[in-house]
Amino acid sequence: MAKHFAFFSMPAHGHVNPTLPLVAELVRRGHRVSYATGEDFHAQVRAAGAEPVAAPFTLPDVPKGGIQFDTEEFLKRIGTFVNSVTDTYPVLLERYAADRPDVICADAMTSVAALLARKLDLPFAYLHPSHASNEHFNVRQAFMENADTSGFEKMRAAFEKVNDQVRVFAEGQGISGDVDFLNQIAELNLVFVPREFQFSGETFDERFVFLGPAVEDRVDSGSWQSPGDPLLFISLGTVFNAQEKFYRTCLEAFGDTEWRVAMSIGEHVDKSELGAIPANFEVRDRFPQLDVLRSARAFVSHTGMNSTMEALYFGVPLISCPQQPEQAANGRRAAELGYGTVLDQEGLTAEGLRETVNSTAADVGIRTRLTDISNKLQTHPAAATGADALLAFMS
Repeated sequence: MAKHFAFFSMPAHGHVNPTLPLVAELVRRGHRVSYATGEDFHAQVRAAGAEPVAAPFTLPDVPKGGIQFDTEEFLKRIGTFVNSVTDTYPVLLERYAADRPDVICADAMTSVAALLARKLDLPFAYLHPSHASNEHFNVRQAFMENADTSGFEKMRAAFEKVNDQVRVFAEGQGISGDVDFLNQIAELNLVFVPREFQFSGETFDERFVFLGPAVEDRVDSGSWQSPGDPLLFISLGTVFNAQEKFYRTCLEAFGDTEWRVAMSIGEHVDKSELGAIPANFEVRDRFPQLDVLRSARAFVSHTGMNSTMEALYFGVPLISCPQQPEQAANGRRAAELGYGTVLDQEGLTAEGLRETVNSTAADVGIRTRLTDISNKLQTHPAAATGADALLAFMS
């Protein structure tokens, strides 16, 4: 019997993209999927076979000058998630009270979904695009590991304030129960990373199903062709990418070398301000990432989890250049497992960047380990495993 799955996600590439192959698999099996997210992702949702649902999700403004992690900036940004809950709740309650799904499947940072599931008394599963938390491991602490004591305490207080505000809102809607922002556990948790990449992966029980990445072509796939080999991909992701100085260093490091370079600079950096672009570089606001990674020999990356998993899937050595705590944790984990290197960004020079990339790309041990994990991920039916888990959970 066909079921109605309601997916919820904040409108961000690293949160929506990992879920789309699972959505497509459910649709292929004859089920109906509605997907509540921002309008910027409705084309991708339709391409996966689901019905997009407009929702006024709010994301924090991105500092135009670019940012590496800063405690005060974090404190300003986190309050936006409370607004997202209070703005989206009445819209989605009206929609789903009239069109009840059989289960709600929600991104782990989309807190409004858990409130709706309680209000409507519906089965609920969390979707974790990054590391999950359990009783033994707290993802929040891992993300904040590099903060000083004062910064950590400020961030802890900010999370508690968000939890308190959402709890008060929920109580006003007649909803009881714990609210723990960024540290959620449901009866079923689908995790889009392999267990071996998860911090403390051995401590997670049967409530957690580790799918790993499910990689399928996206709406922009097939729009780019590799300029040749060896190909170096440089991207700081879709959010904290306004790093003009870093891109200039890349031009100096790899211009007129044997590398063929695809460099993504985002929407906040003007390509014309970077100076002369070497002939072996292609510079764009963004690239179809899957197309590039299929051919890349090395990836200078912010190591957002989406990018990290796609690099492992295609067996591409990672040179981690994190801009935020989660990214730093991902880069650290990739280096611990022998999949790449963490770039020392303090006083970074073109020579230092070039040497790090060259040595990482040439490391036989890194390539061997990446071949092993790539083979495992490409042969593991992640989307099918996730669909099976959801259907078993509902029965």
